[in-house]
Amino acid sequence: MKLMSILFATTVLLAGCSSVPSQKKQSLDMQTLGNARELGGYRSSDGRKVKRGVLLRSAKPSGASEADLKRLSEEYNLATVTDFRMSFERALEPNPVIPGVKDVWCPIIDEDLFLANISSDEAESAKKNEDTFERLKIAVKSGVVGENMYVNFLSGAQGKKGYTLFFKELLALPEGKSLLFHCTQGKDRTGLGAMLVLSALGVDEKTIMQDYLLTNTFNASLIEKERKMLSQYNLSAEEETLYLSVMDYVNEAFMKNALKYLKENYGSPLGYIKTELGVTDSDIDRLKKKFLED
Repeated sequence: MKLMSILFATTVLLAGCSSVPSQKKQSLDMQTLGNARELGGYRSSDGRKVKRGVLLRSAKPSGASEADLKRLSEEYNLATVTDFRMSFERALEPNPVIPGVKDVWCPIIDEDLFLANISSDEAESAKKNEDTFERLKIAVKSGVVGENMYVNFLSGAQGKKGYTLFFKELLALPEGKSLLFHCTQGKDRTGLGAMLVLSALGVDEKTIMQDYLLTNTFNASLIEKERKMLSQYNLSAEEETLYLSVMDYVNEAFMKNALKYLKENYGSPLGYIKTELGVTDSDIDRLKKKFLED
């Protein structure tokens, strides 16, 4: 009897633990698709785990090789790509056409607000592949980048609309198929998307934050190169961190502020998902049935 009690207690303890995110566990092992990983393997509060190979996230797939695209299609049975970028980002680097795969545009940033804070010349520059540092300055000046960036994405009408469509595509995903969601670097708009879907599935906040910060592991070599590039501009430490946050680095404070905003205004991320994205309790049950396994 005592042994049975110990086994039961151990089972309950394990059920409440989430697997620790790591590059090796989450990587899609793509050669040309940046920041490519999955949400599979994370444990929900009910003891079930997120299914492997179904919820995929990455940077923009425009430069992906035919081999990587073939793996997405054949190995992962990709059915849907949801793109969180602005229209001019999509125009500059369109998503590749993958036979049988639906490309759904779910913009998160209000382009009118983005462009309203910069000059017409800067707006044209932002829409072109011009000098990296100049584009960084434009992004910062526009007000899009900053500690409340994620709060602005979540509270804005466009952000709510984009993430609502994202959840509709998650609910509509056919059994046995996968969905890839991305923005440009696959870290900010995509990071929020991952936070929201993992919250809906009952994954704990610590695991969600660890998953978010994995970008800095996946992008370690890129971030080091970008630090060297920025060193020539005599930036302060704060400015350097802000500029890196425009490129391939994720800033923990950004996500902490987003989670704080959701808790203070909706009680939790799940409260936001239900209130602002129109996801019902029945939808949550469907999502868990679709994306969790024992």
